[in-house]
Amino acid sequence: MTTNEEATAIKNIITRAVEQNPQNSEILKAFEPIIIMQRHLAAQSSSKSLDYSLIDKEKLRAGVPVSRQIKLFLPEDSLKEIAILMATAVKEGMPQLTENIDMISGLIQEDKLKPADYFKAFMDDNKAADDWGKNLKTSPSNASFLMSLVSRVALEQRAKEITAALGAFDWEKGCCPICGSFPSIALIEEEGGKRFLHCSSCGQDWRFTRVSCPYCEKEELKGMDYFYIENKTQESAFVCDKCKKYLVTIYRAGKVFARDMDISAISLIHMDIIMQGKGYEPMTACVWNVLS
Repeated sequence: MTTNEEATAIKNIITRAVEQNPQNSEILKAFEPIIIMQRHLAAQSSSKSLDYSLIDKEKLRAGVPVSRQIKLFLPEDSLKEIAILMATAVKEGMPQLTENIDMISGLIQEDKLKPADYFKAFMDDNKAADDWGKNLKTSPSNASFLMSLVSRVALEQRAKEITAALGAFDWEKGCCPICGSFPSIALIEEEGGKRFLHCSSCGQDWRFTRVSCPYCEKEELKGMDYFYIENKTQESAFVCDKCKKYLVTIYRAGKVFARDMDISAISLIHMDIIMQGKGYEPMTACVWNVLS
């Protein structure tokens, strides 16, 4: 698929999502250029391949994700170039952030801020945004927002390469087999009832049992349920009263239309609002579902 064809496909998916949930049209349109740029960059090969022979399938079988077996970020990755291009997409979709994003991308362009340092700090202590952007005269949240978009591109490149290198492998956990993040959305195929989880951090999809909570692995049906909105039978939120987490979920009957799981997740932000209002938390924080 060419770049133009891919962009057109994403626009068509967003148009259908807006038709189904017009109340979320503003945020869907804001993310359109961001997702188009992410998909374009993620389709390219990473700047440096890793030694995927170091990944142990037996450890995967035991529930150890790839991120705990090898480093997924390298200093020589093209993170600077990705950051500058993603900044352009953010400004197109969210022009109100232009001043702050220009300041951040300018510092990155001048090598005064290095995305590689952000990811090193993130892997070391998970407090990268505060340390990396502490001298910025702008909101640290804008810096962490941009870096989360850069991370998605880099991790999706790795995920594609890793799955191609590994071939089939066993994985039975609710967290992502590649990066270890928890899912942002689930898809249930109405024919056969299989549940698939999607990782917004790296774009990986994997099958997971319907009788367990992906987050806490509770298996008792009592205390686990699906919340629906009236007349919206294709949309729901899985809820677990043990860990108080929820997972927005869509149902698919057939494969007539192309689908993008991140767009589907964004289109269900009304479910995020409802579930967080009921005291539940998402299984993973995404740039679109952190509402507090």
